Amino acid sequence: MSPDPAQDRSRPHSWLRIWAEIAGAWAIALAHPIYVQLASGPEALTSYAVRRLDVFALIIVVSLVGPLVIALAELVVRRLFGEQVRRIVHGVVIGALIGLVLWQWLRDEGSGEILRTLVPLVVAGLVAWLYVRTELVRNFALMLSFATIVVIGAFCLDYPVRDEVFPHEAKADIPKIEQDTPVVIVVFDEFPLAAIERPDGTIDPRFETLAMLSRKATWYPEALGVADQTTFALPSILTGQDPDPAGGLKPPPSSLAKYPNSICRIARDGGYEVHSYEPITDLCERDTDFGTRITATLRRALGADSPYIESLLPGELDKKLVRRLNAPFSVPPDGFNAERRDSFDRFIDDLPDSKRSLSMLHMTLPHVAWNISPDGTVYDNLRNPGDDMLVNPENQGEVDRNAQQMMLQLEYTDRALGRLVRRMKEQGTWEESLFIVTADHGAAFAPGSSRRMLNLYNAGWVAPVPLFIKYPGQEKGRIVPGTVDGRDIVPTVMSTLGLEALPEQTGRDLTGRERLPTKTRHQMVAAIGGLADLDLDLVRSEKRQAERYMHELLGESFFAPGGRAGLLGKRPAGLEEIPCEATNPSLYEAVDPASGNIPAYFQAEIEPPGGQDPGVLAVALNGRIAATARPWKADGRWFVGVNLPTGAFREGANEIRVYEARPGR
Repeated sequence: MSPDPAQDRSRPHSWLRIWAEIAGAWAIALAHPIYVQLASGPEALTSYAVRRLDVFALIIVVSLVGPLVIALAELVVRRLFGEQVRRIVHGVVIGALIGLVLWQWLRDEGSGEILRTLVPLVVAGLVAWLYVRTELVRNFALMLSFATIVVIGAFCLDYPVRDEVFPHEAKADIPKIEQDTPVVIVVFDEFPLAAIERPDGTIDPRFETLAMLSRKATWYPEALGVADQTTFALPSILTGQDPDPAGGLKPPPSSLAKYPNSICRIARDGGYEVHSYEPITDLCERDTDFGTRITATLRRALGADSPYIESLLPGELDKKLVRRLNAPFSVPPDGFNAERRDSFDRFIDDLPDSKRSLSMLHMTLPHVAWNISPDGTVYDNLRNPGDDMLVNPENQGEVDRNAQQMMLQLEYTDRALGRLVRRMKEQGTWEESLFIVTADHGAAFAPGSSRRMLNLYNAGWVAPVPLFIKYPGQEKGRIVPGTVDGRDIVPTVMSTLGLEALPEQTGRDLTGRERLPTKTRHQMVAAIGGLADLDLDLVRSEKRQAERYMHELLGESFFAPGGRAGLLGKRPAGLEEIPCEATNPSLYEAVDPASGNIPAYFQAEIEPPGGQDPGVLAVALNGRIAATARPWKADGRWFVGVNLPTGAFREGANEIRVYEARPGR
């Protein structure tokens, strides 16, 4: 005898079934897209130091809590109004979640607003009505409950989450460190050696701190990176191990789960105080609180602060909700924006004064975005975040503009490094310290080429990196020829601390070496292509070309990428003015030099005579020439863009005019 449909509609469902059906639809509509964002990229978990227990907490928050709250609310409705009303509410919930999936799909397909509003509403209403009326749809909703297990399981097996969830490699047993030698390791990012080394083989004296290190520390001018992206390079720098040779877009997550024997953990286990800042990797243990790790990770996954990540709910309700959840906690500093100044300052201010301490700083400087002037003030570079990608512009003028902005940001980096050295001297730790400055990889400046992804034409920019080591008690500078790379740093630190190298460390101890073998080949991990076997003669030749380019472009002045540095500071008398329209003229109408935000970058569309290349341009700020630059042509229009010295701006309105650098005709 078949069951009576009316009887089935009145039979109360168990609380477990109620929750399971909601959780299944929730998994498809919300949990799955959130998990996709949570697992996007090798730094998905490492940026905020998310560990195994945090992953399980995220699963509870994303997959279980919401459906549980809705199920409890339905049980209250059943107690107050009966099972039939509860079932109607339940049908509406299931219908709304199915409709939400359809809304997301229509939005991604670019459907019009009316269509992507009406169709999901109609489908949601139909699903709700059918759920109440038919056993078929109720059974479908019950089968849908298995989606919860499938979605959670797929998330745990997804890259890079699986490396954190499943068993970790064991860390080494480290004996107590008997030495009392303070160690400071500074790793910069996208820092080509060609930016600071002049064609005569010396360090550009305008970078005062780096030039000082070349005179007072040991400089390894043939140092090379081991990879062209941070997530491969930094683990090698901080562990002394080879980078993963496979390359590709999915490197092993740069976390303690995958690299348990970083120099930070070795020092901590040996009894040292560890002070660190690393915005991308997670190789030094951090003290970020649990609430911040969970809510800030969700905030980033949902794109709560990004217009480029689509919202999962109409009206961006998900972004608003996660911002509110995160409000009682903090948001870890962004490693790529103006917050880098504050992060650098905090690292310096919190530097331990103990001789039994190791401090490690990975600072994404002079890495894009280029928006920091040498004095630390910030500016709008008038480019969308998407423009700071991995390929250089096609126009030489734009590449020159990028090179100028990078060098100005590098000058700020050098000054901040100088503050770090002064802090150590104030604390009395400088003389006895082991002080190391290097970079994970360089960056290239050539039209149309990759800025960072290694190829045959940019290896001289990307592979050579700075490496300075001031050994304990060292007062006189040395230059040690020969090929070294980031793997040699940790064995050198461990030797200084009186520790034996670990079996997996492939680098060499550089202590006391007066000369090292000069290699002709070097294997470097390209992020996508795996191992690249570099011809070092070609790399050296390309580096010399890169040095000449930077010297010819900015050797006279950082504010004269167009040449004619003799014009700087003069009035434009006798020069022909060129009509121009600033990209954002409002930036210069009410400048507040005390605000820390000075619009140092000026960009404008120009109208050169006859529509021809006007050659070198002089940009006058408040009546005096502040910079020179070469224009570029894009889409049939001419543009000029150049950074101006912040000290030339005055409070209030500022006048900027563009002139031909040659005398008027």
